[in-house]
Amino acid sequence: MASETFFNSPFDDGTNCKLELYKLYLKEWLPVFFSSPKPIWKNIGIYDFFAGQGKDSNGAWGSPLITVSEINKNLDYIKNNDLNVKLCFNELDAGLFDLLQKNVLPETRAGFYNTEFYNQDFKKCFYSQLESMRSSANFIFLDQKGIKQITEDIFAELINLKQTDFIFFISSSFIRRFGESEEFRQYLHIRKEDVSNKDYFHIHRLVLEYYRSLIPTNKRYFLAPFSIKKDSNIYGLIFGSNHIYGLEKFLKSCWKIDSQRGEANFDIDREKISTEAPSLFPEFNKPSKRKLFEDDFTSKVLSGELDTNYKAYLFTLENGFLPKDANTELRKLEKNKKIILNCKLGSQKVHNISVGSIQLI
Repeated sequence: MASETFFNSPFDDGTNCKLELYKLYLKEWLPVFFSSPKPIWKNIGIYDFFAGQGKDSNGAWGSPLITVSEINKNLDYIKNNDLNVKLCFNELDAGLFDLLQKNVLPETRAGFYNTEFYNQDFKKCFYSQLESMRSSANFIFLDQKGIKQITEDIFAELINLKQTDFIFFISSSFIRRFGESEEFRQYLHIRKEDVSNKDYFHIHRLVLEYYRSLIPTNKRYFLAPFSIKKDSNIYGLIFGSNHIYGLEKFLKSCWKIDSQRGEANFDIDREKISTEAPSLFPEFNKPSKRKLFEDDFTSKVLSGELDTNYKAYLFTLENGFLPKDANTELRKLEKNKKIILNCKLGSQKVHNISVGSIQLI
C-alpha cells in the first residue's frame, strides 16, 4: 500500500494496535531515564526512522505525535535533571515529509529538547546518526513497510548499541508469499522448509527465531515478539534490548493488550478461549502456551536448574511471561512442600532483586 493511500484513510485496527503498544512501551521507557534522581545517561535520543506524516485522515496520532506528547509530559524532569534530549524523525516521501513537519512542529517545546527532521533514505539516515547513538541512551522505532530494511548488518549495529531499546515492524506474512524469490532472499535468509512447516498464524515466531540466530553466542541479548493480524495477513513487532529490565517492561506492555498470551492481537493458537464466557471445564480456559510454561518451569525448578529467584525470573521473561507468573508457580511448589524459598519474591524490577536460593525438599 502506498504511503499516500495509507495516511489518506483512518488507521486500521492492526495499525492502532501497533501504535498502542508503541505508546505503552514509551510510557514505560521514559521514566527509567528521565525521572531518576541521579540520571546515569544525560544524553537521550528517540529515533523514528519511518515517521510518515504524523497522523491519519481523521487526525489520529501516529508515532511522531505520540512521542512528542509523551515527552511533553516530562519537561520538568528534562529541566531539573539537565538532560540533553533529541527527537529524530525521518521520512523519505517528500509529500509526507512536508506534512510531518507541519503536523509535529507546533506540538514541540523548543528549549526543552531538540527536534530534528530528515528526508532521507533509511540507511543513509541511520548511519549518519549512529555515532550520536553510541554516546546516548536510545529508543529506536523502525516502522518499515515490508521486510527489506532491517538487514543483518543493521540488526548487528542495533544490538551493539550500549543502552538502546528498539522496536521494529516487519511484514511477516511476506515470507510465506515471497520466501522463494531471489529478491526476498537478499534480505532474510530463512529456509524454505522452515516456512513450509510453520503454522501460518505462527509465522512471526519464525521471524523472531531468525533474528535470534543472528545474535553471537557469547552475547546476552533479549528479543521478544508481538504478532498483529490485519485482514488475512500476519505482521509483527520485534523488540530488542540488552537489559532484562527492557524486556520486562516490553512484556508488561504486551500483556496489557493480550491478557491471554501477551503475544498477539488475535487468537494466535486458535484456542477460542473466552474470558467473558469461560468453559465449564477449567483446563479449557488455560491457553496452551501458559500450560507449557508452567510445566516447563516446574520441571526446571524441581530438577535444580532454576535454583535462585533470579534464574527463575530470567527463564520466565525469556519465555514471554511476567515475574508474577513465576511467583504463582513457586508458591504452589512451596505450599505442596516441594521447595523452600530462601529468597524474596518480587513482581517487577527483577534486575535489582536480592538473589536468594530455591531449595529442594
